[in-house]
Amino acid sequence: MSRVSTIKDIAARVGVSTATVSAALGKNPAGTIRVSAATRQRIQEAANALNYRPNSIARSLRSKRTNIIGLYTSHGYLNPHVSFTAQIVGGLHKGCDENGLDLLLHSFHADRPVEAVVSELIDGQIDGLILYTAAHDPLAEKLKTASLPIVVIVDAIEGLPSVTADDADGMRQLAGYLWGRGHRHIWFRMPVRELASASARLAAFKQEAHALGMRVDTSDRVITHEHPTFDELEWLSKPRAQRPTAAVCWNDLTAYHLLEYCRNAGIRVPEDLAVAGFDGLPTLIPGIVNLTTVWVPWADVVRAAVPLLIQRIEGKKIPDVTTFPVEFVQGATA
Repeated sequence: MSRVSTIKDIAARVGVSTATVSAALGKNPAGTIRVSAATRQRIQEAANALNYRPNSIARSLRSKRTNIIGLYTSHGYLNPHVSFTAQIVGGLHKGCDENGLDLLLHSFHADRPVEAVVSELIDGQIDGLILYTAAHDPLAEKLKTASLPIVVIVDAIEGLPSVTADDADGMRQLAGYLWGRGHRHIWFRMPVRELASASARLAAFKQEAHALGMRVDTSDRVITHEHPTFDELEWLSKPRAQRPTAAVCWNDLTAYHLLEYCRNAGIRVPEDLAVAGFDGLPTLIPGIVNLTTVWVPWADVVRAAVPLLIQRIEGKKIPDVTTFPVEFVQGATA
């Protein structure tokens, strides 16, 4: 294996000091060493000829920066086949590219102690962290007091700067639309985990729906997004006048699984049951398209978190919450 070229090799080749080489290659932040244009060119030519590459570890020790930010989520494996995950990772990747940063995806291990995860995140590998987790995650509480700059995405966490969607406005728009379509009894489907975004959407929908004179029911049990539970199936079996006529799902994935269930059970959508979601994402479920939903520019949301995190890294103050506008999209399901 050939030896890696160093600044000393360049200095010997050009016949200058190592300090002059460092200054010519951009390691002279105070401007204390002057290098002529001709000498700078000779040094650069020598560096190219020797295939010199700066030592990233040494550079980070000098600058106190690695130019790497991390992404950590407690929601498990980041499956790129899930549309929402693709928006998150793609948006962050683009934001990093625009700002000259690299993105490090941290592994998720449910059985690891919180202290071990915090130690890994603050060990100096990254300059700052994009955090995607639930507000009740013990890790979030620990990170509030850590020295690591953090920006939260999707689900706002009190005490940490967050970038998210305007959940309340989206649900107000959706409630108004369903009321205009004649629906007066709504079934709201929540996730199995307690999430700030889902809770905000339910609260906003209920407030608007009640103001319009609509009734909103949720399942008596905590449900999964895949299949209705017993009490939900009981609702669907009742005559139309005695049950909800529309189902509002906290996100699109929940809505798509409900649509799949309705299709297999012979429940007509929207004639027997109108279905709406939230996110504006495509589905991989065959034959189910054109969902009535609230569109969120998720890639832009998380992309905007990157420059905000840079400001945090630089010690600047940023807003507690940055909210992105959303847009109601009328589809064929409600």
